[in-house]
Amino acid sequence: MNIFDAKFKEIFSTQVISIFGGLIAGILLAIYTDNLLLIPGMFLLIPGFLEMRGNISGSLAARLSSGLFLGFIKPNNLKTKTIKGNIIASFFLALVVSLILGIIVFMLNYTLFNIVMPEIILIPLIAGVIANAIEIPITLFFTFYLFKKGHDPNDIMGPFVTSTGDITSIVSLLIVVAVLI
Repeated sequence: MNIFDAKFKEIFSTQVISIFGGLIAGILLAIYTDNLLLIPGMFLLIPGFLEMRGNISGSLAARLSSGLFLGFIKPNNLKTKTIKGNIIASFFLALVVSLILGIIVFMLNYTLFNIVMPEIILIPLIAGVIANAIEIPITLFFTFYLFKKGHDPNDIMGPFVTSTGDITSIVSLLIVVAVLI
């Protein structure tokens, strides 16, 4: 008798993947902490930036998954108005939140540390563009792939995009910091 059903196995395996993804992101962050923390305000920026990516991609995956289950989105047609609208909305939301995050960190830098560093506004904005350019196609591909294979993307995509979002966020922040600073 098997006490674990298929849903449990799906969710458990996704949680394991999420843990390893978090470890990879944490290792990358630990390796490059010295470089990142040389920039005033990065300590304030990193938690919000990391949280944002998984939330935006997770909500995109949930909207796509709901559309697939309700029949509004067909699994073999990626070029619909609904999908394009969701992609644009996710990208725009990430840009707006990245800009607001950068402005808040800039103001906190100025208020708390009396440091004027306008580059801190550009860091999350540019890193958000890079991370979205990577994360949105990953979210699209795996949501549709899992649905076509008979899995429930709602059970799998949340932890998955959180871990891939953490990794892409760290990598994009490192790229932007290396180029700007």
